[in-house]
Amino acid sequence: MKYQIPLSTLDDGRDRDNWLISVQRVVDSVLGGAQECRLCRTPIDDQFLCQACIDDLPWRIAPWTRRLPQVDSVWVGFEFAYPIRQLIHRTKYSRDIASARMLGELWGIRLAGIVDVPQSAALFPVPLARSRMLIRGFNQAVEISLPLRRYLGVPLDVVSIYKPHARKTQSSLDAVGRKVNIRGAFKHRGRVAVDTAIIVDDVLTTGATVSAMARVLRSAGAKQVIACVVAAA
Repeated sequence: MKYQIPLSTLDDGRDRDNWLISVQRVVDSVLGGAQECRLCRTPIDDQFLCQACIDDLPWRIAPWTRRLPQVDSVWVGFEFAYPIRQLIHRTKYSRDIASARMLGELWGIRLAGIVDVPQSAALFPVPLARSRMLIRGFNQAVEISLPLRRYLGVPLDVVSIYKPHARKTQSSLDAVGRKVNIRGAFKHRGRVAVDTAIIVDDVLTTGATVSAMARVLRSAGAKQVIACVVAAA
């Protein structure tokens, strides 16, 4: 995708998806619809990457086996290596919403073919504090979740769990510091309406963030918690 449109301020993710698709079609119809692979620049018709680059991505083969507190299972798409690392960094530090969507598309296509999604489930992207959201302009976990919602066929809940205040960035801390920093960071606004909560995040390192969020989801009524992350470091 060549055109990055900051649509994350809209409340309804479904409307945002449809609007993005409509705008892209208009732009492509005017300019001829030519696209290139975002990695190797090979001309392609209607996707982010050419098939050769997709096949060469650092797909994670081994399942995540380390136990995370409050988390029942973990789904990981990629190793945190080139070019996934660079794409994740672009979403966080270069405000590249298109890269976040691409990560969600790639992970969603594969995930839909290898997991059985429980009934009564919903996606819960890791929230950003309002101050951090204003600086970045969008929440990358939400943008990754939009394609996942489509492929997995489950609703997206961006309301029930929130983060009242910004904390130090987790990447700047060691394992112990991350656990202390994220403790009590998330709150819930009431009971969740599903039995299974699927937490969506970009990178899994120590697991402190998803475990802290899982604890809040369980207190809000979730009976099962799954962590669904793009990459594991």
